[in-house]
Formats: sequence, C-alpha cells, structure tokens
Amino acid sequence: MKKVIFSLVAATALSSSLFAGKNVAPAPLPPVPVPEKPAPAVLPPLGLYVGGGLTYAKSQCQCDDNTRCSDGTSCAQPHEGKTYGVNLKAGFDLNEYIGIEGRYLYTPWGDEDKTLKHYGIYLKPNAPVTDNIDVYGLLGYGKTECETLKESYKGLAWGLGAEYSFGKKTAGLKEGWGVYAEYTRPLKKSGAKNIKTDVLSGGVSYHF
Repeated sequence: MKKVIFSLVAATALSSSLFAGKNVAPAPLPPVPVPEKPAPAVLPPLGLYVGGGLTYAKSQCQCDDNTRCSDGTSCAQPHEGKTYGVNLKAGFDLNEYIGIEGRYLYTPWGDEDKTLKHYGIYLKPNAPVTDNIDVYGLLGYGKTECETLKESYKGLAWGLGAEYSFGKKTAGLKEGWGVYAEYTRPLKKSGAKNIKTDVLSGGVSYHF
C-alpha cells in the first residue's frame, strides 16, 4: 500500500514540474550588432574654373615728336580712347591661397581705332575674407595690341579683384557659381612710345 501511495505522489510531482516548465519564458538572446553604414566620401573640388564678362578699357598712347601714328599724323599729343568689350579667363587654384590663370580681353566697341586686345598668363595670390568673399591679386606677362599704333607689345601686367561665391568651400577650394569685379593694367610702356591701359572688368565664374 505504501508503495502505491509513494508512486502516486512521485507521478503527481513529476507532472506538476512538467506543466510548470511550460510557463517559464526562455532566456532572451543577446542582441546582434548591426554594422553602421560608412559615410559617403566627399570629394574635394578640382580647383579648375572658367569665367567671362564685360570689359571697359581706357587707353592712352603718346609718342615723341619724331614718331607718327598709324594715320601718318604726329602722336606727340596723347591719343586717348575709351572702348568696351569682353573678357574671358580660365584658371587652376593650387590651394585657397595661390592659383594660375590665363586671360583674354578684346574691346571692339567705342572710340574708333582705339581697340585693345590682350592675352596673358598670371600668377593669382588669393586672400579669403569670408566663406563667400575672396580678394586676389594678378601678376603676369602678356601681349597687348594697341590699334592706334598698329603694333603689339609684350610685358608685365598686373591687377586686383574680388569674387563672391554662391557655392560652398571644401578644403578651402570653391565650387559652383560666383561673380567677380576687377581692375587690371595689361600694359604700361615708356620710351619713344608711351602706352598706358586701364581696364575694369566684371562677370560670372564657375568653379568645378
């Protein structure tokens, strides 16, 4: 009899433990780490740019008493002219402080026979003022044709300018559109023929 009672008690305890185990929640699994996506690489601007716009030029050509102008008259008195035209430029910024630039201007409109034509290569030191405004200098060498004297001359040229950029800067280099204004003196020659040119230019540029 005792064996029967013991067997019933053992069976009851075993079944209770089995049913109780069904109500126990399994231990949670550890979270699986999700790798973060790498940020896309930001490529710096190329440093290349192009630009172009309008130009106003004032030229003064004067010779000694023994030199004649292209029309055969004496040019001892200053021959002054005011002309208008276009300017084009293309360059490469080595960094935010220095660049190299090629330039061309042509002024076919205005005073007759006073047309200027100039092209040259320039070193361009640059000084950032704000994130959008830069001022720069120009120092180079070029060839200028003065139609009054029907001759062309080579020599040093220089200028000053400022540019406002609408785009952003990356690593100090600009990208996108901008506008510029500048003063240049593409030619100044002294001697038997004195020539002085003063040029104001403005336009738009695009930096790649």
